[in-house]
Amino acid sequence: MTEKRRFIPLRLRLLAVMLAGLLLAAGMYLLCNAVMDEVIVRTYMSESAVRARNTRTMERFQRYVQDNHLSSRDTEAIARWTMAEKDIYILFYQNERLALEAGWWGIDMSGSGDDTATLPASMELYPVSFLDGLFQAVVYDFSEQTLYTLATIGSLVLGCAVFALVMLLYNERITHSIIALAHQVERIGQGDLEHAMQSSRRDELGGLVRSVDAMRCSILDKTQEEVLARQKNSELITAMSHDLRNPLTALMGYLELARSGQYRSEDELRQYISASYEKAAQLRQLTDRLFRYTTLYGADDVTADLQYYDAHILVGQLTGEVTALLEQYGFTVRAAVAPLSCSVCLDMLLLKRVTDNLLDNVRKYADPAQPVHIAVQQDGAWLSMCIDNAIRRDPDRTQSNRIGLRACRKLLEQMHGQFVTHEENGRFCAELLLPAGSAAVTEERPQPPTE
Repeated sequence: MTEKRRFIPLRLRLLAVMLAGLLLAAGMYLLCNAVMDEVIVRTYMSESAVRARNTRTMERFQRYVQDNHLSSRDTEAIARWTMAEKDIYILFYQNERLALEAGWWGIDMSGSGDDTATLPASMELYPVSFLDGLFQAVVYDFSEQTLYTLATIGSLVLGCAVFALVMLLYNERITHSIIALAHQVERIGQGDLEHAMQSSRRDELGGLVRSVDAMRCSILDKTQEEVLARQKNSELITAMSHDLRNPLTALMGYLELARSGQYRSEDELRQYISASYEKAAQLRQLTDRLFRYTTLYGADDVTADLQYYDAHILVGQLTGEVTALLEQYGFTVRAAVAPLSCSVCLDMLLLKRVTDNLLDNVRKYADPAQPVHIAVQQDGAWLSMCIDNAIRRDPDRTQSNRIGLRACRKLLEQMHGQFVTHEENGRFCAELLLPAGSAAVTEERPQPPTE
């Protein structure tokens, strides 16, 4: 099991990088300075190199004395030469006593009686011929100080370069992370919401990557929800048109019978008018309660208007209406209703929509040459109503899109029921299951409406 890496803010990372850069720069400065000092000591400050420089210096000075015909008393001319050299300091001795002292500040005259300024025995002497006699010179060359200064400056520059390089590398790494993040965001902006953003960083940039990825997931979820909503809206329109078409078809059928005079008596005409009025009222109820479809397509705040009905009365009225309509369509109906002594809890409007969808399904796809069987019975805690028909063998008929059957299933689930279909041996069976209560229906419970 790997240990979770700690979150380190960018400002602490920057501080750590700066400290590391300073340590590297200081180390580089000390190392470079030590190496260059060693090189100066071994090369420029070696005995042979010092002797060679001093020899060249005195040769230049001797030529200067000869060219200008100088004596030891021409101190101003001697001072101009030593001041121009800057890094040269010369002691002039005569008769083993210090006579002159010349350097970058000018020249000093020393008394001949100074016993302390005797000729040094360990120093190399260079003869210098002035007009007034021969002198012995001791040369001190301080030009190495310039090299040490340059070495220090070079080491400092190199240390600063190391520090700048460390900071540039760190900045390059941060910039690379930002550019990678920008490319990923651009990819998401182009529509690739499936691209998961990942980062191993444990700082603000890593947190930003995770936040953007969370936003991507949120956008992806909302996009999928929108796609699902459009799909459900399409299903809603299809189911709504299907539900409205069924009672409208029945209404037009009744009105056509009445308009063409296909009735045997005034009572039968009134029955057609009454049935037409009922279908028109059903259409009005459907248009008034279209928002109930939101329950079927994801809304949780709308519930069915459930009420208790006597199962015996309800089934008798329902089977009678279904039988009459199927006979008008030219079907033979055989109904078998078992004795019922229970109550059912349902929404009457939703149940009518279920039966209308089933009747429309029978009218379109059932074989009118064979009877339609309707069986109703109580099976434990369920009231079962089964409509069984033979499937019409017509190669030119339109294949069912099963929109009506899916609507039936959702409507029954809204009433806490079930909808089951079977297709076997050329027959189709649709079974409605509604929850049944064992107690008898009381007078307070509403009864199903009568024709």
